[in-house]
Amino acid sequence: MIRFEYYLRRQPSVSSEGFHLAWHEGLKDAWLDVLTSLGCQRALAVLGQENDLFDQMNRARGGSMQAPFDLVLELWWGTDAEGVRALTDGGLEQLADLVAAQAAWLDARQSPAWLAMEYPQVNPTPEDLVASAGSVLKKLQFPLQHRRDLSEDTARQYWLQSHGPLIRQHAPDSGIARYVQVHRLDHPLNANIAEVLGFVCPVYLGHAEVWVGPGGGSQEARRLASRAAVEDEAKFIDFASSTLFTGIESRLI
Repeated sequence: MIRFEYYLRRQPSVSSEGFHLAWHEGLKDAWLDVLTSLGCQRALAVLGQENDLFDQMNRARGGSMQAPFDLVLELWWGTDAEGVRALTDGGLEQLADLVAAQAAWLDARQSPAWLAMEYPQVNPTPEDLVASAGSVLKKLQFPLQHRRDLSEDTARQYWLQSHGPLIRQHAPDSGIARYVQVHRLDHPLNANIAEVLGFVCPVYLGHAEVWVGPGGGSQEARRLASRAAVEDEAKFIDFASSTLFTGIESRLI
């Protein structure tokens, strides 16, 4: 299984409310048409939110995190070969043309994309949790950069082998229903993705995604679990070059 991650920012002149309205009134349908043509097994959209929870999570991590993204498009193919074939056989150009057609809303230069591999850490079966509008679930999206005093390999290893088990340990108190690490692949196609899509901002080490439900431990237990997570994140994450936000999910394919 291989994933394509496309983190999109709206134009500065467009409000978050205006972007959400445009998404539901026509942008979404155009994306669905293009994604269907790429033959992916699954496609998901995450509409980013800037809200009080973002402010709280930002303050807990020093207060200098990047603004939330406005839209995340996530595509899955069964094999590396299927994904590469779809993207190199005109797929990237289709995506670039669509973003250009939606340039009144989307800022292509500030919208990075890359290929990735997922590592589930807390994972129910079937894997069908969706934090849709009105759901009791909250979806947290955490695109992250590693600390510059660490190599990528060192940060990846710590994230996977140390931070992941810590989150699993505290998941019952945190109310975590699912937690997945999605690591950027060092894939030769990533350079071509950047060239065709035309973004000039850095890509991320990857992202964490967390679905949080209404359960969990006591208020104090949840507070301690959150503090443990943040303290451990600081060991490998550059918070000022990362962001953490809630999103509303919708299944496209």
